[in-house]
Order: sequence, then C-alpha cells, then structure tokens
Amino acid sequence: MPEEPVAPETTDWTDQVTDLIVDSVDKVRDRATGPILEYSRISVHALVALILLTPVGILMLIGTIRLLTWAVGEAWIAYTILGTIFVLIGAFLWSKRSKLPL
Repeated sequence: MPEEPVAPETTDWTDQVTDLIVDSVDKVRDRATGPILEYSRISVHALVALILLTPVGILMLIGTIRLLTWAVGEAWIAYTILGTIFVLIGAFLWSKRSKLPL
C-alpha cells in the first residue's frame, strides 16, 4: 500500500524550530556584518584607486611641465604658469571650504 502524503501542518516541529533559528541567526549576521563588509569593500577600492592614480598624476604633471617648457622655451616660465594655475585652484577651493562653528 502506498503511503499517504503528509499535510503541511503536520510537518516535524524540529525542522520548523531549526529553520526559525537559522533564519534568525542569518538576519542578525546580515545586520551586524553587512555594513562593515560594505565599508571595507569601499575602503579597499579607494585604496587601489589611490595607488593607481598617484603615479598617473605625477606622470601627467611631468608631461605638462615638459610640454610647457618646449612651448615657451624657458623652464622658469613653465613653472610660473603651473604655479599660478595651482595657486588659483587652491584659492578657489579655499574659498569653498566649510566654516567651522565656534
């Protein structure tokens, strides 16, 4: 004789309790470690970007100085032009800084 299928209400209570405990532990773990894992991923990506972009910026600055020196003929004029540009950028950024409340 074939066995009759078990109704969903009569399933083993131990399976239900185990599933409830596992689900609760998963929710707590996701809430506790989820943000930490996200921040660690962001910090690792930022560090890799910084490591890769620093040499690129330095090489671009060297290329700009060489190009300006070739264009104007004198190195001191190229340095003066770049220095003026950097001072203007710095003054603009300084004017946009946030004021500290006293």
